[in-house]
Amino acid sequence: MVIMNPPFTRPTNHEGRHENVPNPMFAAFGSSAVDQKKMATQTKQLTSGTVAHGNAGQASIFLGLADRKLKDDGILALVMPLTLITGDSWEKCRVHLRKAYDDLIIISISGRDNVVSFSADTGMGDCLVIGRRSGSQRSRATFVVLNESPRTTLASQAIVRQIREMVRKSNMRRLEDPPNGGEAIYMGNEIVGQAIDAPLPATGSWKLARISDLSLARTAFQMAENNQIWLPIQKKPLHIAISAVSKIGKIGPIDRDINGTNPDGSIRGPLEIRQLRSGVVPTYPVLWAHEADRERTLVFEADREGVPRHARYSDSQNVINLKTTKVFQTASHCHFNRDFQFDAQSTAMQFTKRKTIGGRAWIAIRLATVDHEKALVLWGNSTLGLLMYWWHSSKQQRRRGSILKSALQTFPILDVTALSPAQLQSAAKIFDETCLLPLKPLHELDIDENRKLLDRRFYGEVLGLPDAILADGGPLDILRQKLCREPSIRGSKK
Repeated sequence: MVIMNPPFTRPTNHEGRHENVPNPMFAAFGSSAVDQKKMATQTKQLTSGTVAHGNAGQASIFLGLADRKLKDDGILALVMPLTLITGDSWEKCRVHLRKAYDDLIIISISGRDNVVSFSADTGMGDCLVIGRRSGSQRSRATFVVLNESPRTTLASQAIVRQIREMVRKSNMRRLEDPPNGGEAIYMGNEIVGQAIDAPLPATGSWKLARISDLSLARTAFQMAENNQIWLPIQKKPLHIAISAVSKIGKIGPIDRDINGTNPDGSIRGPLEIRQLRSGVVPTYPVLWAHEADRERTLVFEADREGVPRHARYSDSQNVINLKTTKVFQTASHCHFNRDFQFDAQSTAMQFTKRKTIGGRAWIAIRLATVDHEKALVLWGNSTLGLLMYWWHSSKQQRRRGSILKSALQTFPILDVTALSPAQLQSAAKIFDETCLLPLKPLHELDIDENRKLLDRRFYGEVLGLPDAILADGGPLDILRQKLCREPSIRGSKK
């Protein structure tokens, strides 16, 4: 048996507090920059061929070490960063756990009290990973989400007994079943968490972290995996055309490819990003940063301008000019929120009247026509579009979800290219008539009358969903109420 709570430090120095530290992972005890470099080189040699990944940090190295120490039928029990479940850099770890471990149990905390970690000395979300090394591929796991971290050993023991009994009986509710929640975990008469049996995908994130109401997970799973809308109390699922973003559109560059610099000081991004001056029409408009109060509607414009960098030599300037052209070719009317503050921001996607370059907070998605982009922005800010964002986001930070460019490639959205000409025309008309209506933040979804109007019109007039689903008190209304009460969205707000 291997039991660990390893450090989570990453070897990168992107964080501001580490800006003068070559390798934060090895910076303890006043080690010099030379020693940090030597230790990093040695670590790379020792972890070659294991699940360790530099961007995942020390925790992935310890996972690889634990796996190496275990015999067959040995038990693994680790505290891991929550990004193990969702992070791109943890892909090798997830694949290995799926292939080599049986009886996997993954436990996370929904965060009703704003605490999302089992460890007392970290503000990062974490999870517990328990499994038996079997050497045989396992396609399923038990996911447990607790309302809060157990406060006593006695409470922990009571929870463990229930989880073990659920697993032993082998009749736990499954993620693929109708959206009726998971297996309740009790402390006396109080429900303190839920558990569910779920398939492990061959690749990609596992997603079932920090979800208090597992009926939401079931609805999102049906939409993403089976192209079905299946809402609470809805008797039969309805078909919907879902596609990955990369299959219907082109995703723009990340901010480092717009204005970044390489480690050696050379130019990576061709533009300088400057504050947009009042009354000035920018040559290269950029949607760069978040400002929640101006992002209440589906339409708002660039907040920065990009200015091509100036090089001393003509050859270097030609390279900059070429890069500038390539970056501007990615400009779009449609942009995706890379880092969504659920209790403050209102829009997961947005539209600029003029084609605009994405930025640090927003990334451009370019589709075939403006009407396709309008339809996609409508979908992205409807209740089901918001559900899918929340389901696929990392949720490691309190009341915040992040989706990086790599994850955006496979992010499931409405296939707006499958809409008929009449449907597309109707969507564009609805967008033009609703795009300036103010929307509330996501945690107020259930009391947002403008969002409900957007839902009724888009789902009814474009997708043709029946009134029984869209009516007040109906399946969609119940979903709204459930979603905005998730602790990962509203925290401890009443």
